[in-house]
Amino acid sequence: MNIRRWAINGSIVLVVIFIAILSERYDFNEMAAKEVPFFKQNDFNTVNSKESWELFRKELHLSKLTTKVENFELILDKKNHVYSVQFDLVDKEKDGFVIYRYNQSKEENKVSISKSNVNKWTQYNNLVYADRFFSDLHTLNQNDFFDGKAFPYKLIISTDWHKEKELAGHCYTLLDGDIKKIDSETFKKGSSGSSLQVIGSDRPSSFSTDINTTKFVFIDYYLE
Repeated sequence: MNIRRWAINGSIVLVVIFIAILSERYDFNEMAAKEVPFFKQNDFNTVNSKESWELFRKELHLSKLTTKVENFELILDKKNHVYSVQFDLVDKEKDGFVIYRYNQSKEENKVSISKSNVNKWTQYNNLVYADRFFSDLHTLNQNDFFDGKAFPYKLIISTDWHKEKELAGHCYTLLDGDIKKIDSETFKKGSSGSSLQVIGSDRPSSFSTDINTTKFVFIDYYLE
């Protein structure tokens, strides 16, 4: 009986120690940040993404020169209202990187922002600067690039730097504020860059890419 009691008490002690260590690690690596909504308006037709970024950046004291964006996902409904949005921001500091994870959902009706400190972020050099990204997002919106009427829902998703020989969908470039369509022969030569995909769907929970549902726009682009 004493042996069993010692074993149970010992197990409880180990669990408590483990939880304490985990909690300490969690507090060190990930912290709650100020919950600031990125888009102040729900109607994306009236949103200025460039101004939204500038206000958001100042609220969270993010660098204009070193902050980059990745994993951007924005879902719009048939009225072009924001259904959900999430993205990561990576800010380079003297002794490492600060990662902000942003999530906003119409269904949950709340904003969630977490902040983490890491020593390395290997893909940092392949990411687009947030200042450039949200400025391009605004330019595309101003040119009705996201105003597709064929589908009730649209997913706007970012891709990191990559090489492509062929893409399933219509392809464009954004250079100096000018949107140009790229023909298929151009892609056979090979192309690289960071892009946004716009994918249409009947539901906000399921998106698939093909020639009928998808278009790409390279916002950081060159031909080989």
